[in-house]
Amino acid sequence: MFELNKIDKAIQKMQAQVESKKLPKARLEEIGDSLNMEFSEYVRFQNLKSLAVANGILSIEEGNTVYRYLGETLEVFNGQPVAIKAVLTKLFSELLLREINNVSR
Repeated sequence: MFELNKIDKAIQKMQAQVESKKLPKARLEEIGDSLNMEFSEYVRFQNLKSLAVANGILSIEEGNTVYRYLGETLEVFNGQPVAIKAVLTKLFSELLLREINNVSR
């Protein structure tokens, strides 16, 4: 059996939180739509993810996990469940803050 990485664990935790709220489907769709990215954000996130792997901030496995959830097109990410979009959006925010603060580790 394999060990879940920190990205997968965060998604599992977020999914449990989403399920515990028992929100109506329309509300979940509204939240999901609010987490959609534009193309420029998607490209920026892909680049920051790659730099994070190169700098040891994310492991190769974690980088691959993020890549898998981002997908090869923007539509893949925008079609993900709320839990995945919430976790990846938080990671994107953290990577942007690292860049702003010029922190490599």
